[in-house]
Amino acid sequence: MASGALKTAAVSMTRVSFNALYRLFGLLGRRDEVLFVSRKSGEPSYDYVECGKAFSAQGYEPVYLSQHFKKSSVLAYAGLVLRELYHLARCRVCVIDRYDPAISLLDFTCEPTELRDALHLEFPNEPIVIQLWHAFGAFKKFGYQALDIAEGHPSDEAALFRIHRNNSWVICSGEGARKAFAEAFACPIERVLPLGRPEYRKLCDLRGATRSAKVGKSSGAGAKRAVLVAPTIRKYDKAVDPFADLRDRAEQVFQSGEYDVVWSAHPLTAGKDAGGDVPTSLIDADIVITDYSSIVYEAYLLGKMVGFYIPDIAHYRSSPGLNADPALLCPGITASSPRELADLLEQWSTDHEAYPHDELERFIGDSFIGCSSNPAEDIASFAIARVKER
Repeated sequence: MASGALKTAAVSMTRVSFNALYRLFGLLGRRDEVLFVSRKSGEPSYDYVECGKAFSAQGYEPVYLSQHFKKSSVLAYAGLVLRELYHLARCRVCVIDRYDPAISLLDFTCEPTELRDALHLEFPNEPIVIQLWHAFGAFKKFGYQALDIAEGHPSDEAALFRIHRNNSWVICSGEGARKAFAEAFACPIERVLPLGRPEYRKLCDLRGATRSAKVGKSSGAGAKRAVLVAPTIRKYDKAVDPFADLRDRAEQVFQSGEYDVVWSAHPLTAGKDAGGDVPTSLIDADIVITDYSSIVYEAYLLGKMVGFYIPDIAHYRSSPGLNADPALLCPGITASSPRELADLLEQWSTDHEAYPHDELERFIGDSFIGCSSNPAEDIASFAIARVKER
């Protein structure tokens, strides 16, 4: 009880301090600036850089604030927050890619709205806040879809920190993700736009070049298929990790001479930045094996064969939950034991035509329907138009 009261008092003091600094910095006035903030990467992501170029082409100065927050970097992160508050008071547009405590705790000037039936109905118009979520699609449940479970936030904590409050607009990958994103961010579906991420265009452009390169490679004598094994991050219940056991038994499971296996842990699991670009290992892969990672959408856009290794799906259906269930949507490309996985890989690596692409298409569904052909340009144009309307 006492610790809860102390936490509430600390958050209240933080909120008061943030708002006081924000108002103080606001005395300097606003300028044609767009702020990009990330707490999981030490450098701007590809999406941020491309959006920055698009804003710059329309006369806005991009400012990038990136810091991979760790317990050992508390002082550095405090400096980041101070700079963030300064630029939030000076910019006209802010782009974030995750939950941002400073954004959620500030009291912005918001536009009036007649929208209802959502927890968050505050839509800042000074500055315009764009949530450019870091993952394609809506595979796993997250945010307000996953409260009070192991992989999510407790309800009281979400309320205390006002998690995901103050998104003027939320960008998703396509029409099929809008409903899940509205639920996850506790906002009206009308504020979720299927414009897509800039990486969408890059992946589509890469697909043709990658396919041509693979045709040449596959025709060579003794060429093997490249299999990328890329599981999702397990935030809390790390004991439930079938891929750890699979890797320990790799020599017994992956005995075929038809393919080579490359292991790729989620960057945050490996203690690395979550930003960056399309990994080379994904571009080079012929087959991608995952469980519940959004890498499936990137692999799909690149034209890869994808398989799901999901022996723990009963656990994942309850925590964090699934918006898209591979066992139900595409059972023909799922495996729930090492033997089943080895059989699928043997089949797909020896006979490319054996892969059931229709099953992967069924899983992806309308995740990219309505996505812009040039997301960076359209996001910048949309945000600047909203500024001009103010």
